Amino acid sequence: MNALSDRAEQIAAHLVGHETGAAVVPYDTDGRQAAVDFLLNWPDGRVGALEVTLVTERASIEWQGMAMKDGWSWLAETSWEFRPNNVNFAYKDTKQVAISAVALCDQWSVDTPANLPAEVLDGEPELARFLANGIGSLRRTPFSSGIKLYQSTTAEFVEATPADFSRVVESWHEHPHLAPHLAKVQGASQSDEQHLFVVVLSEALPVRFFTDDFDVPATPPQGFEGLDALWVWSDYWHRYLVYRAKIWAWVDFPPK
Repeated sequence: MNALSDRAEQIAAHLVGHETGAAVVPYDTDGRQAAVDFLLNWPDGRVGALEVTLVTERASIEWQGMAMKDGWSWLAETSWEFRPNNVNFAYKDTKQVAISAVALCDQWSVDTPANLPAEVLDGEPELARFLANGIGSLRRTPFSSGIKLYQSTTAEFVEATPADFSRVVESWHEHPHLAPHLAKVQGASQSDEQHLFVVVLSEALPVRFFTDDFDVPATPPQGFEGLDALWVWSDYWHRYLVYRAKIWAWVDFPPK
């Protein structure tokens, strides 16, 4: 399990436990094979199964796991942001180049590496390749010190994407990680309830759904029959969705 998957499971356990009133107990431990991630234990004796999965751009999951370990920030004395131009890039090499580039930009009082003097770039072949290959955008910002990392963004016409979020949910059946997790929780027939929690990263969402300011889906999501609850949360949402008892609903975060 990488850091990204581990964090997704922590978030899911916290949110589902809050909303259902169940005690959430890790179950995919101690060498258990093909076990669901968590058991849901209710005070009345009922037991549920909870499985958690990620939906992300396939190529980006490795670097995002490393970024999460770094707290989505690299060390710098001044304030910067880095946005990759593609869903995947050489994380460790880019980190070192970016940190060196920021130090040079501060030394020469410029706001982007592209504005460094040509003679400086001539002496920094790794930085020159970074710029020539269009790895990403590195620019100064007026915030706290450090290089803040952001995911790549995709340009698209909002009108070309479905307005009903259920259609987006159904498209996740094409992601290789979803099917085995869905099958695992659907196969937990000994449980009183089967729950699937999907953490979808914003990079894998149409632009209109980057934030949670959209109406609840209008129709049931196809392909998730047999589940007692389907939960969905994305990294820029300030609440989460649940499809339960044939109804979609927004759920507020637990109080801090």
